[in-house]
Amino acid sequence: MEHIETVKWNVLERFSKVARFSRDTAANILEHPLARPIVPHLPPGVNNLLQSDPTVEEYDAGRLYLAKWALNVAEQAEDAARLEHPDQLLSNNWRKRWSDTELKPWEEETEGDSTLPPLHASRSEPLNAEKWFSFFDDAEGRLRVEISEVREAVFRGGVEDDIRIEVWKFFLGIYPWDSSRVERDSILEAKKKEYLDLKREWWDDPEVQSSSNYKEQKCRIEKDVIRTDRTISFFAVEDIPHPDPLSSASSTLTNNHLESMKAILMTYNFYKKDLGYVQGMSDLLAPVYVVMRDEITAFWAFVGFMNRVESNFYRDQVSMRKQLLTLDHLIQFMDPRLYKHLQKTESLNLFFCFRWILIWFKREFKWDDVLYLWEVLWTDYLSPQFHLFFALAILDKHRDIIMENLNQFDEILKYVNELSMNIRLDETLLRAETLFLQFQRMVNAIDRKRLENTKETSEGVRRRKGKDPASDEEGETSSSSNTTTAKLPVVSDLLRELLNNESSQF
Repeated sequence: MEHIETVKWNVLERFSKVARFSRDTAANILEHPLARPIVPHLPPGVNNLLQSDPTVEEYDAGRLYLAKWALNVAEQAEDAARLEHPDQLLSNNWRKRWSDTELKPWEEETEGDSTLPPLHASRSEPLNAEKWFSFFDDAEGRLRVEISEVREAVFRGGVEDDIRIEVWKFFLGIYPWDSSRVERDSILEAKKKEYLDLKREWWDDPEVQSSSNYKEQKCRIEKDVIRTDRTISFFAVEDIPHPDPLSSASSTLTNNHLESMKAILMTYNFYKKDLGYVQGMSDLLAPVYVVMRDEITAFWAFVGFMNRVESNFYRDQVSMRKQLLTLDHLIQFMDPRLYKHLQKTESLNLFFCFRWILIWFKREFKWDDVLYLWEVLWTDYLSPQFHLFFALAILDKHRDIIMENLNQFDEILKYVNELSMNIRLDETLLRAETLFLQFQRMVNAIDRKRLENTKETSEGVRRRKGKDPASDEEGETSSSSNTTTAKLPVVSDLLRELLNNESSQF
């Protein structure tokens, strides 16, 4: 049974990576020999893809068309609202939905409590060079402000292009935050030597290069790199002969940047022997390499990024399961109506979010937006798992359309996958921050109410033991408190971890 569950996960993972989903695509995946035994265990919506007739497919396509039309109408209304109120990036309707006045019954007694965090999210201009260098003293180049101030500045607006390379060196762990200018120069020299030593493990060793493992990884890296971000100028032009005439590459030409990417990934394969290279890593490396513009620096920046997300690529997929389960809890806690709809449509596996989390929304946004989003997420300003609130924000934007128009697993999968390159980044970041603050507020309110009820119950027990004449009345109060406590939403351990704002790295 455990084997079936693992294969089921792997098959659904493949579904999650398909950008343009169709009946033929489903057939190609499900007719694979490894997939056949687990077909009965898959969500009904997946099986329906194999059995649907053209009439049903046209009907499903019609529902998807209506869903997209509804999205277009909603966004036009939001755009019109922005023209009228340019200072409001989120629509008034959405703000009203999450306003302070819309409290759940168990929150009513906390309304207006100044100790609860306000629901105020904001974005600002990107951090510029003048502001960035003002964070450091002139004498030694040491950080002279709190790290939290730097994190907030980057979280609010990202950074301008001309300082991105330096900012990323800190956020990706190449430079310690407490280092001086001289120490940072020494660190780069040491990192250069360490990288070249690592590279020699495979670069200058014919025995290693003749091994089956090396050849297999080399082939995998080659195939992935030549398909990664080829529209970016760094990787677009092939202007030198391929160094390996027997390569599996489709072209006999390449360029220096592509070869550096391959070298970085192969060196990482030897640096992290227990993990090695896994498909998807090239997606994470490409933006880092372009920003760093240097093979050695890009390697160590990539290592820093992977230190944060390498568990996404573990073969047991425990980390991916945990993140999707946390998102499941978050949806149930924040939006029970949407949760019930996903449950009804057999969509609670959340595999339409798998690609988002695996490679940090890399294929959902244009190049410049990816750079901006990643540096915002690296700050850990609100939570090291803020990417899950970002995922929730995307679903929240489309919740009404999903609930009103999409009634099957495959419909939701198609709709969500086709959001790629059509998600408004700043709006989604605002929505994600507001959702986080709302979540924080709700947890605080629940904890406070539970504590108050516990105190009332304990006080009632003490008085009854003292045979207070009013014990009957207090007993009723205690019973009422227990009932109220029982009705409070459960805040799971996974949800509480989201409020741990200690930076996960560096």
